[in-house]
Amino acid sequence: MRQRADSEGSQVEGVSVVVPTFDEAANVGELVRWLAAVLDPDRSEILIVDDSSDGTAHVASESADHVPHRVRVVHRDEPVGGLSGAVLAGMALAVHRWVVVMDGDLQHPPEDLPRLIAAGEARGADIVAASRYLAGGSAGGLEGTMRHLVSTGSTVVARVLFPRRLRGCTDPMTGFFAVRRDALDLRAMRPQGFKILLEVLVRHRLTMSEIPFSFGVRSAGQSKATLANGAAYLRQLVALRLQPSSTARSAAAVEVV
Repeated sequence: MRQRADSEGSQVEGVSVVVPTFDEAANVGELVRWLAAVLDPDRSEILIVDDSSDGTAHVASESADHVPHRVRVVHRDEPVGGLSGAVLAGMALAVHRWVVVMDGDLQHPPEDLPRLIAAGEARGADIVAASRYLAGGSAGGLEGTMRHLVSTGSTVVARVLFPRRLRGCTDPMTGFFAVRRDALDLRAMRPQGFKILLEVLVRHRLTMSEIPFSFGVRSAGQSKATLANGAAYLRQLVALRLQPSSTARSAAAVEVV
């Protein structure tokens, strides 16, 4: 059982946390409570963008009533762009300097959020990714040998296709990262599927850093990794390869700090 963050200690401010959810009713309430423990209630917000049919949005709204933080729950009847589209919708609503993207299944430890922001501020980075494959990290939460192989293979393919833009990025498949809101051009984004970090890195010029993290074991619900998601990932790779950028700001190699 993970140790809860010390809510009496220093809390992170200037952060909008974007959580895309799909059938996470069993996890989202605990996630809200955990995020409340690490976020300053007056200078942060939690944005849950939900595409579920299992009552996740209702559970999230009820949980929001029990924390002093600003929590916005947006339920999308038409989930355009899948998980990546949900993240983009949350980014468009974000008001704080840093946007943290994380999953709603508790496999991304909320207590690591302060480390992301601290690394970004200390290193002057535009984006900080939490990597399973950096020294000190772990992909232990991946279920079974096949998911490990798919994750590793997907990373290799992406790095081969985009060697400059992913230079220095050990885990372009991670869904846990922090990015400065003013470094994003949301109009340049064409999200589909569930690999939003890849979309951000390929379509923007960003200074990047990484921290290691341990990908946790899912405690409830089922993995959303499906053949349909795999097909969406392949379509995303093709789209990014054919049209890696659509604005002058975008489309340069990622600078590593």
